[in-house]
This record gives sequence, C-alpha cells and structure tokens, in this order.
Amino acid sequence: MAPSSRFSTSFFTLCLFQFLTGSYSTTFTIVNKCSYTVWPGLLSGAGTSPLSTTGFALQSGESNVVGVPPAWSGRLWGRTHCSQDDAGTFSCVTGDCGSSAVECAGGNAAPPATLAEFTLNGAGGLDFFDVSLVDGYNLPMMVEPQGGTGGGNCTATGCVVDLNTPCPTELKVMSSGEGVACRSACEAFNDPQYCCSGAYATPDTCRPSSYSQFFKSACPRAYSYAYDDGTSTFTCASADYTITFCPQPTTSSIKSGNPMAVETSGVDSDGRYNRVMAVVVSVLVAFVATTQFGVSGATFTFVNKCDYTVWPGILGTPQLASTGFELAKGGSRSFQAPTGWSGRFWGRTGCQFDNSGRGTCATADCGSGEVDCNGAGASPPATLAEFTLGTGSMDYYDVSLVDGYNLPMMVAARGGSGSCATTGCGEDLNRRCPSELRVEGGDACQSACGAFGKPEYCCNGAFGNPSTCKPSTYSEIFKSVCPKAYSYAYDDATSTFTCSGADYTITFCPSSPSLKSSTDSSPKGTDSGSGSGSGSGSGSGSVTGTGSSVEQSELASTSWLADMATATGAATRAGSFVTSKVAFSVVVVFILSLLVGPSLS
Repeated sequence: MAPSSRFSTSFFTLCLFQFLTGSYSTTFTIVNKCSYTVWPGLLSGAGTSPLSTTGFALQSGESNVVGVPPAWSGRLWGRTHCSQDDAGTFSCVTGDCGSSAVECAGGNAAPPATLAEFTLNGAGGLDFFDVSLVDGYNLPMMVEPQGGTGGGNCTATGCVVDLNTPCPTELKVMSSGEGVACRSACEAFNDPQYCCSGAYATPDTCRPSSYSQFFKSACPRAYSYAYDDGTSTFTCASADYTITFCPQPTTSSIKSGNPMAVETSGVDSDGRYNRVMAVVVSVLVAFVATTQFGVSGATFTFVNKCDYTVWPGILGTPQLASTGFELAKGGSRSFQAPTGWSGRFWGRTGCQFDNSGRGTCATADCGSGEVDCNGAGASPPATLAEFTLGTGSMDYYDVSLVDGYNLPMMVAARGGSGSCATTGCGEDLNRRCPSELRVEGGDACQSACGAFGKPEYCCNGAFGNPSTCKPSTYSEIFKSVCPKAYSYAYDDATSTFTCSGADYTITFCPSSPSLKSSTDSSPKGTDSGSGSGSGSGSGSGSVTGTGSSVEQSELASTSWLADMATATGAATRAGSFVTSKVAFSVVVVFILSLLVGPSLS
C-alpha cells in the first residue's frame, strides 16, 4: 500500500474510533497480570445503558479497553477455569454467569466471586466505586482511578492477596484438588446473621463475624460484609479506571499474591506415569489440607532495644498466634508464619492498659481497646514493616514512612539467598520532625498527607500516578534521614527489597535508645539511619498495603509445594517443618514403591 493510502486508512480508523467512542465519558482498562487466562464478565445495572461487551477472554499479560457511557452503574468480575464442551456450551468453575457463552448477556456472577462495583456520575457528579467480597472471593483484583479531577479521594482499592490458600475449610471451594475460591459465610451457611437479613437486616443488628473479619484483615479496603460501608466505598470525579487481576509488586497501599495452581501432566505409553502422579498429587493435596495452618513457613522475631516498653501490633492473613503484645525493654519474642502469609507490623508506644487488658496507646493505636489488635491496623503516624512472604521463590519486604513515623525500626533478613538487604529507619525522626508535622508531645511525626490531606502529598486525584506525584520537601526530609525506607507512595525503586528462604528479625530502636523527648524540630542535614537488627528468627513475609500507598507483590505459586515434595528448602526454616517433610517423603516413597514396584518385577 502506498504511504498516502496508509495515512488515509489510519486517519479514517482514528476518526471512526473517535466517532464510536465519543458517547463514552469513561474508559475501563481491564488488565490481566495473572499467570493464567481470565474471562472478565460485565453486568450493567437496571436502567443504565449496556456496554459494548458483556464478557471476553483475556490471556495472561493482555489488556482490553471498554468504553463506558455517562451515568453507568454495574459490576465486573473475573471468571476462572473456563472451558467449552463438545456441544459448544461455555462454563467456568468460578464466577460463571450462566449464559453458556463467553458473553454474559445480562447474566450475573455466581458466588463466590470478587466484584468491582461502580456508579458513575452519581450524587454531586462523583463516581462511587468499591471492591466487594460480600459474595465471596475467587481471585485478586484492584481498581485504580486514572486522572481524576475535582471532588473525591480517588483512592485505589481492592483485594490483592491470595485468599484461596488460607480460606477456612468450611468456606473453601475445591476443584481438581485445589482451592479455587472462598465462599462468604452467608453463602456457606445461609444464616441471617451472616446474610444481614431477617432480624439482622440493619447496620445495628448485623455486625462483622469472624468470617468477615478474615476477609477484612487481609483486604482492609474491600467490602467484607453487607454493612461494611465506612471503610470500603470510594469516590472520584472525571476519572478513567484500571481494573487489574493479580496486580504485580509496586508500592502504594494494598499488597498482593497470586492464586495457587498445581499442574500435573504427562503420560508414558501405558499410562503408569499418570497413575503414579495421580496418587502422589492426591497425597500432596491431603498433606497440604491437613497441615497448611500448622506448618511453619517462617519465623518473625521481634526485638526491643528501646529504653521503653513497645507494644507490637500485627495485621495479616492468615492470622498469627497474636495480633498484639507487650514487649518490655530488652525483650524479644518470636512467631511462626505459614507459607504465603502477608501482613504488616508496627510498634505502639505510650500505652496504658488496665488489669483487664483494656486501654489505648499514644502512638500507632489500633483502636481495638485491647493489647491484641484483633484485625485492626495502625492509626497514623506509624512506622510500618510490610511483608509479602512468597508462596514461590521470593519474599518482598519494606519499611514504610508513607503513613508517618513513630519510632525507629529495622528489618534484617537472616539465612536467606538473594540480595536480602537490611532495611528500615534507624534514626529518631521525632527530633528532626518539622513543627507542622509534629504530633503533640513530640512522640510521632505525621506524613505530609496526614497533616495536610492535599492530593499532591497523598498521591491521589490528579496526582494519582508516578508521573504526577513527585517527592515533596517533606518526603525528602524522611528520605534523607532514612534512605532505604518508603518516604512517599511511589518511592518503589529504592525501598522494596527481596529475599528467598529467609527468616526476619524486626528490631525497634536498633542503634541506640530513641531520643523521643527531644524538642528540636528542624531538619539536620542528610544523616542516614544506621544500625542493623540483631537476634535470630525465621520468617518470610507478604505485605498488605499501608494508608495511602498501594504495595503489591506477584508471587510464584507452586515452588513451596515442590520444595515440600523434594524435602528441600532454606536451612533456617523451623525444624518441625523439616520433620513433616521427611515424614511426607517417606509416605510418598512407600506409595511409589507399591505402584511402580510390581510393574518392574
């Protein structure tokens, strides 16, 4: 084709595209970062214009842009494990819409399914959006506003942790020997107290359950039950939206993991390989099912080198043996974390608890009114240690000042392979805190976002991406003193660290006692934090998000299972896990000898 012809065709195509999309005020960019195909489903609400598609296939790594008309309301979700039979009937194991075709054509998602819900151009011209686990969960999903202006907080939300692995047995949906979805308690038990129906049909009578709290602790910004509005509905104006399945690691405010998938394939000429593998995989699945909450994937050791008592808080999934405890000066304490754990730690200070264990803390209080935080996060400002423990080969971890600072903290990896760098903030920022950020009493230092609430500091609204949200004078104060810690939401390049097969020591006041009583409020040059955590411990971690930042990690999903089958792994892992693997290997070898032995004789 001649150049002029190519130009004319391109120009015509562009004009046609603009004509066809001119009636759309918003675009949804749907991205699949899962390692498998996802079939998005879309459903328009009653009385709103239908979209150009109601369902399609999205291969791993692909994206698709869908134009959305003004004042649209509806939902979208991801279908998984889909196939078409010989008669041409299309169906999916999770999120199926019942249409028997790739297009949902008005069909809704069958629970359990992770849902992204939108009402565009609603009250006050705002978009209202959320990610809901009220109907259960089937895969990680994140919603991020792009280029929003005007009102609204334009905050990213979602659930980017793999909940299929730690899902309680009574809620877990199994397919081919693996957990593929996690039901809500309402669907599982059909009890009014879980469904918020009947006598429990109001916010006063329908309260969070232990099951909804399992979802909420893992995904604090997602709806966990019907009346979870206060922390789960977000607004923006004049924005486009990116909906991502299985988001990858960056740091902003939610953390992630990938659904696990165990694949077995291959046969020999007489089918004996599949027969042997079927039994081995069955034993593997049974072993995992009976030990996944008991096997120790890692140990976190907390060390207090401050000259005062610290009350560590813990938020993560699955829940560890404690969600908060008292750690006296010079004390240490260790906790086992299962493989695939994700969460965060922080230190509360200035706490006063009575003999019944009720009380509050001056900094980083979690609002539970108890020593245990019970699924609640730290109230800013707080220094946070965040982990995404790899169910595959890599752990991701960081120390974040995005939500402010309250005490020095260092994270040291022990016994792992890879870069495994120590990170943290070992300096006392309270004595360097600008007066406009200083918390009354000088015991903590707010972030600029926390102090002023402006989009340029909070990285939201028109500043909701790395190109527009840059370091501020205030974040640079944090960064100059603690160069390895997150200083603002998009400070990823110098602040996220990785390790494989490590244990972790979290040390409060690693270098020397914190000078919390100092009143000097002016920045002091560019001293960098020093000191490394001491003590021993094992653990691998996975991070959930912090405040206004969104940190996620895409993790390999099967290497821990292979490691268990071959009895290999980090030498620093707990001895009980090694013993379990040895016993498991003996069972597998015995079964293999029974199956293979006769055929060789």
